[in-house]
Amino acid sequence: MENKVFNCISILLHPIFLTTVGMTLIMSQMLSGNTAAQWVLVAFCAGYTILLPLAFIGFAKLIGYVDSIRMRRRRERVFVLVVTVVCTFSFAHVLGNWHAPVIMRIFVLATAITLTITALVSIFTCISLHTTGWGGLSALISYLSFSHPDISMFLALVVLLSGLVATARLKLGEHTQLQVYSGFAIGFLTIWTVFIINTL
Repeated sequence: MENKVFNCISILLHPIFLTTVGMTLIMSQMLSGNTAAQWVLVAFCAGYTILLPLAFIGFAKLIGYVDSIRMRRRRERVFVLVVTVVCTFSFAHVLGNWHAPVIMRIFVLATAITLTITALVSIFTCISLHTTGWGGLSALISYLSFSHPDISMFLALVVLLSGLVATARLKLGEHTQLQVYSGFAIGFLTIWTVFIINTL
């Protein structure tokens, strides 16, 4: 029963959703107007960072390149990360062409860089993609809360969910403590660094 709960947590709080969650947060809390065009960008984000990677993963499973959606083999994890990196950089390019708000462009670029670093690290070790994603979302909210203190309540929620995800990954035996904590650190530090560099 306990494993079922932790599996549900891992699925519901999967990192594949977090770029779109971040874009939605930026859209609803940071930008004035909430125009239809801005919401279209959020929809495109979901298409590029959720639907396209899932389609590639489904095709890879169909042809036997990926054995399980858990992607326990290193080759499978790296493949999925490379696909997601390409999709995310493609979306960053779209945002640039459409002259999207700068904050959105920086966040998606930072996410693509985080995924690239994670893909490189995954060649050598099975770092937690879940905590990497939640570390990145925590960094986004903590960075933005300096200029918009009213969103700091979201930070407490995201940190709580990050801890829940980390616990689930450890209890399921999917990762070691080092892989979980280093994943969070990579996500958090990379997003923060990219934001600082792009806003100097």
